[in-house]
Amino acid sequence: MTPAEQESVAQAIRDAESGTNGRIAVRVILDDEAGDAFERARGEFRWIGLQGHEPRNAALILVAPNARRFAVLGDRALHERVGDGFWEDVVRAAQPYFSRGETAEGVRYAVGRIGEALHAHFGQSGESGSI
Repeated sequence: MTPAEQESVAQAIRDAESGTNGRIAVRVILDDEAGDAFERARGEFRWIGLQGHEPRNAALILVAPNARRFAVLGDRALHERVGDGFWEDVVRAAQPYFSRGETAEGVRYAVGRIGEALHAHFGQSGESGSI
């Protein structure tokens, strides 16, 4: 990604996190051998310490453009609120961006969707969304 694209992704993350207690991280892996993107995302999630973010509502978007792979992963509290279908939908809808080589656009799309989920379930009050 170009510096301007990186800044646009950073701004999308700031916008998505604003007014929530959630956290979103993006990792771009430039090696050609990213392997299983989901497993790599799990490792990166732990490596950067997202599993320690309370209330366990962090998300990670991993993109390996050279290997043409990506994954989206959410921590326990966020996943419990949105379920498997949400993540599958984000991946399915973002896939065309990545297929066209539009990495920044794909990441911004995924960040926006995760931000919507954070706002819906972990919004302004900082509450966990529990009933």
